[in-house]
Amino acid sequence: MFGSDILDIVIGMVFVFLLLSLVCSALNEFLEALVKNRARDLERGIRELIGDPQNATNFVEKIYNHGLVNSLFKGDYSSEKTRNLPSYIPSANFALAIIDLVKNPPPAGIKLPPNVKAVFDIFEKQAAGNAAKLQASLEEWFNTGMDRVSGWYKRRAQWILVTLGLIVAIAINADSILIARTLSNDSSVRKGLVAMAQARANQPLTPAATLPQQNTIALNTDPAGGGQGGSGQGANSAAAVPVTLSAVAPATPLSADLQYVGELEKIGLPIGWHPSPPAQPQPFLKRAFEAAPRVFEEHLIGWLLTAIAVSMGAPFWFDLLGKFVAVRSTLKPQTDNNA
Repeated sequence: MFGSDILDIVIGMVFVFLLLSLVCSALNEFLEALVKNRARDLERGIRELIGDPQNATNFVEKIYNHGLVNSLFKGDYSSEKTRNLPSYIPSANFALAIIDLVKNPPPAGIKLPPNVKAVFDIFEKQAAGNAAKLQASLEEWFNTGMDRVSGWYKRRAQWILVTLGLIVAIAINADSILIARTLSNDSSVRKGLVAMAQARANQPLTPAATLPQQNTIALNTDPAGGGQGGSGQGANSAAAVPVTLSAVAPATPLSADLQYVGELEKIGLPIGWHPSPPAQPQPFLKRAFEAAPRVFEEHLIGWLLTAIAVSMGAPFWFDLLGKFVAVRSTLKPQTDNNA
C-alpha cells in the first residue's frame, strides 16, 4: 500500500502542475498576442539572416513589401511598427520573393545584402538552371535561420512562464510543499485528486487548431525544450519560429480546466487564501502588510517550486500524467489483492 500511496501522491502533484501550466500557457499566449513579440523576432531574424542587421540596404523592406509577403499582413513595412508585421512567413513565399527581387530588380535598382548575394550565387550554381532546386535551397536556408529565432523565443518564453507561474502560485497560494504534505497525510484528498487526474488524463492534449502546425511563430510550446515544432523541409513547409510546447492547448476548452482548478479547494487541497479574522478589527491592507513577512517565509520556497514546475510546460506534465496513470492502472489491482 505504501508504494501505491507514493504513486498517488506523484499523480496528484503532476495533475496540479498540469492545471497551473495550462493556465499560465493561456496567459502567456494572451500576452504574446497583445505585444506581438513574434513579429518582432521574425523581422529581426530575417535582418540577421540576410546579413543586414541595421537594414542599411533596405532589402528587408523590399521583402516585406513584396506581394508574396505583403499579402500576409495589413499595410506596408515600417521598422518603427514591427507589431503590424506578420508573425510567420511561409518559406516558399520568402524564397520566391528573394528569387524575384534578384532576378527582376525594381527600376531604381537594388542593393543586395552580403548574405543574400553569397548564398544566391552558390545555390544558383548548384541548381544549374533547375528553378525548383534553387527555391528548395533558399527555403532550407530560411528554415535553418529560423531555428535561431526559435531559440530567442524559447528563452524569453521560459522566463515569462516562470514569472507567470510565480504570480499564479502566490495568487492562489499554490505551495508545492504544503500540497505534497497534505497528499501524504490525507487519504481522502489524495483519492479525490487522483480521480480528477484520471478523468483529465483521458482527455487529449493537442495543438490549438488555429495555430499553424509546422514552423510558425506561434508558441511551441515547451520552452524547456520539449517542443513539437522544428525546421520544415521542402517547398510546402511554412517557416518562422517553431511551435513551442506552451502553445499547446487542451482539446477541451480552458474553462473546463479552470473548473478543475476550482474543484481542488473543494476536495480539501490547501490552495487559496483563508485569513483568520483578527482579534480586533483592522484595515485589510494593514493586516496584509503585517502578515506578509510571515506568509512569505512560510510559503516562498513552495511557490518557487511551483513556478519552476509550471515553466516545464503543460505537454510535459500531461505526458507524465498519462504515464503515471497507466502505471497505476496496472499496479493498483495487484495492490488491492495483496492488501
